[in-house]
Amino acid sequence: MDAPAIEAEDLFIDALDPGIRLHLRNKRPRGMSRFEAASTLLMVHGRGGAGPVSFDISVPGYSWMDWMAARGWDVWTLSFRGFGRSTKPPELLEDPAGKPPALRGRTVVRDVAAAVEYVRGRRGVDRVSLLGWSWGTTISPAYVADHNDRVGRLALYAPYYAYDNPARAARFEDPARPGEWDARRGAWGWETEEEVRERWWGHIPGGAHHAWRDERLVRAYMEDRFRLDPEGADRNPPGVRTPYGSLLDAYERAKNVPIYDAAKVERPVLLIYGDQDGASNPAEAWGLYRKLTASPERRYIVISGATHFFQYEHRREVLFKEALLFLEG
Repeated sequence: MDAPAIEAEDLFIDALDPGIRLHLRNKRPRGMSRFEAASTLLMVHGRGGAGPVSFDISVPGYSWMDWMAARGWDVWTLSFRGFGRSTKPPELLEDPAGKPPALRGRTVVRDVAAAVEYVRGRRGVDRVSLLGWSWGTTISPAYVADHNDRVGRLALYAPYYAYDNPARAARFEDPARPGEWDARRGAWGWETEEEVRERWWGHIPGGAHHAWRDERLVRAYMEDRFRLDPEGADRNPPGVRTPYGSLLDAYERAKNVPIYDAAKVERPVLLIYGDQDGASNPAEAWGLYRKLTASPERRYIVISGATHFFQYEHRREVLFKEALLFLEG
């Protein structure tokens, strides 16, 4: 049977803060005219790239958004301010030296709020389900904790929360001031392709990179992400502007300081952890599961042979299917 045709739409909406416009992408079955809360999903990205780069990569067969839309879902993603085609706020356009890290988690939670309100109004639904990845697994539940009445179900892949890990926290600290954030990092920095690849490969044991990922996918990811920062494309080597607020969030998480209270999440929650994840960790993921005490339904799934970037890997449909099974209720 042929896959159903998919409609795509790109649009820009006002953020909750003046002067900020947010890029939203929508995919749905062609001709879809009836919209229901139970099949409406907003996908929330992390620090590794804007919404379309994270969930709608251009290589055929790899778009998570296409996969969901082909199964009857009205699926959306946003790009936080400072990411992709969304407005870059002033703190990302200024010299970063001596400035505090730009775009903390609590700031971009406001962008999720704007996106949810737009989708609810546009589709005439009372609730929207959320799926978060990486840093998005702190942003999306932080929104839910304050707006349980507007959310259906919450799926989190590569979940973060808060835990005690002095060694990891020390990686973010000033060597001359142990116990303090290294302010020398500034507000943001340029991330090169070499640095991105190093982080990706660091999640794969041994040297079996090509057994896990297709090189054409890696190239498409780099092209899709880097072309969205024209100024960075002219650098040598090319780079993409990366705000450091997520790193300060990570530092505080490693000191057991979360950006939200998990006990305030009152919606069904799925946590999926890949056993080769080099960013999330079992203590953090399982710790979050145990603290979701107000959730009426919790699921915790461990997938073998899955890294932090599982949606870009050969076995990605294992992840897609587990998320869909939960989101369908």
